[in-house]
Amino acid sequence: MAALLRLALLCIIHSTTSLSASRTCRPCTPPKEPLKWLIVGGGPHGCHIATALLQQVPGVTTDNLRIVDDGPELLHAWKTRTRDVGMSHLRSSASNHLDVREDALKRYAKKTCGKDCCRPGKKSVFAPDYMRPRLDLFNDHCDDVVKRNGLQEAHVRGMVTDIVPGATSSIRVRRPEEGLVDLRAENVVLALGGGAPAYPDWVCGTAVERGLVRHVSEVRHASEDAAAGASIAIIGGGVSAAHLALRHSREGVRVHLVFRHDLREQSFDCHQDWMMTRDASERVGFVPERQLAFAGVASFDERREIIRRERLAGTMPASVSRGKHGLRYAIASGAVQHHKAGVERMTMADCGVALALTTGASIEVDRVLLATGFSRRPPGAGLLDQMVRRGDLELCSCGYPAPDKHLRWGDVFIAGALAELELGPSARNIAGARLASERIVEAALSRRA
Repeated sequence: MAALLRLALLCIIHSTTSLSASRTCRPCTPPKEPLKWLIVGGGPHGCHIATALLQQVPGVTTDNLRIVDDGPELLHAWKTRTRDVGMSHLRSSASNHLDVREDALKRYAKKTCGKDCCRPGKKSVFAPDYMRPRLDLFNDHCDDVVKRNGLQEAHVRGMVTDIVPGATSSIRVRRPEEGLVDLRAENVVLALGGGAPAYPDWVCGTAVERGLVRHVSEVRHASEDAAAGASIAIIGGGVSAAHLALRHSREGVRVHLVFRHDLREQSFDCHQDWMMTRDASERVGFVPERQLAFAGVASFDERREIIRRERLAGTMPASVSRGKHGLRYAIASGAVQHHKAGVERMTMADCGVALALTTGASIEVDRVLLATGFSRRPPGAGLLDQMVRRGDLELCSCGYPAPDKHLRWGDVFIAGALAELELGPSARNIAGARLASERIVEAALSRRA
């Protein structure tokens, strides 16, 4: 299994390197003075936190803030993954987006699509349940946030290979064309995404190497998407697997969907209480009991158990499951074949792969797509281990950082999945990005006071 994960990592690095070579990177001249803020990760979390700092903390500008991300542009991985799975609407509501004002996405929609676009009906760019935004609207708004706040000018394309934390931290970045560049920053935020893809033990490394098995969290070129084949097996029972099954079945592909349980419907992947920001709490006049209870638990091991219990993995909203265009209908009509089973082993077949299921059945397909989530190891595990060995930093028994209430882990801040032991089960979501920015901005303002 370790060899397989190394192989997958090499594939990702190779893909990123090939993409880097096709574009020209702007030179990165390290500033003479330390940056005020350096954010590692240019996904939704990194971009939202950068936006919040620029809008809410005096003295923070794009001259003294940088976002390090190895994509050709900010949010590249987010846009590629959501495109690949065939998502039409976000699972989260209109209040969760990358700008600061809670109503910013609705205001943008009315400005660009007309006042009727927020009302129920055919003209609406929001789903009727929870006003979930259409993906193209959400991405257009993301682009507008990036442009208005000058985030692209703050983007340093590269991969952080080392961080020496301190009052002024040293950050080493490997750039596509310039090699290693050293930066210094007074504040560092680790916003590293969900982590490495989770590969089941039965996956054959040779099949991964040949492109017959792929994890959907891996970012690929758009041109690679055309090679789906006449038949595919999708492993997983969550919303990403459902989107993939529906997308490929509409394209005439024979789809086998493999997971052990019946379809599970949940509007969100955790209770809404976990997503309520402090601004929202002040507006409604209370803090959700789940958040209060979680904050009162001192043991990080107990907090991990609460997260495991409260995170509703392997679920999908009713909008994806039901109706003529939903997964239940696709299964009933035969467009998607659901195998209520696990996979015992896989073997290479003449024209693809064969999967032996726990029910005793066997299926042969051209390709296998894994919608099996992320590894239990934290994002950037190797980087974190280096920082722990070098400095006075702690990891919990689960391998994740132990932050304070402002998401400080020693001399750096953390966000996204890394911050879930402080923020709870919504930390990985866009709602979690907003929760994280509140804590980090509060720390920045208190330091100025």
